Amino acid sequence: MKKTLLLSMIFAALAASPAYAAPYVSGSVGLGMAGDFKEPALGFVYGVDSGFAVNGAVGYDFDGYRVEGAVGYQENHYSDSDTLGATLLTVMANGYYDFKTSGKIKPYVMAGLGIAHINADDNPGVTTPWLDETYFAWQLGAGVGYEVSSNVTIDVGYRYLKPEGIDCPNPDHLTGVSWESHNILAGIRYKF
Repeated sequence: MKKTLLLSMIFAALAASPAYAAPYVSGSVGLGMAGDFKEPALGFVYGVDSGFAVNGAVGYDFDGYRVEGAVGYQENHYSDSDTLGATLLTVMANGYYDFKTSGKIKPYVMAGLGIAHINADDNPGVTTPWLDETYFAWQLGAGVGYEVSSNVTIDVGYRYLKPEGIDCPNPDHLTGVSWESHNILAGIRYKF
């Protein structure tokens, strides 16, 4: 009896969920403007050029609020090398607030928390043991969506992404490493 009641409640909740939340998928691509890797104690700076960034997500739209799980990938070269560089793989939980407007253009703000795996090449002559590790990361952003139809939205946005706690286990390095990325992405969102 309890199992039947529990199953009935679960199916009732699933049947009711589309009235309150619409699932969606999204994908975007754009410019990853990574900052330089900086080690303040010793004054080391590893110059990093702009590169490309891609992002994919699945989420729920609660008519003005959105939550999603997202995976992102970014690749940047060092400023002094065409072959050496860094990649960044992120897994984030993001929240959005879409501002109500009377038209098809919907501005939004967003924030996210998750992890970032940095995998980068050693700069010649400098050992950098922190460049193949996973770190806590956060991001903030804003953008504009244009509703092409009731299901399809085209999106352009900016995100500031910051991994934290990048420590240098090498005894020659006295402090952590600072790094950040400013990303501009364009994409599409499909709501079911």
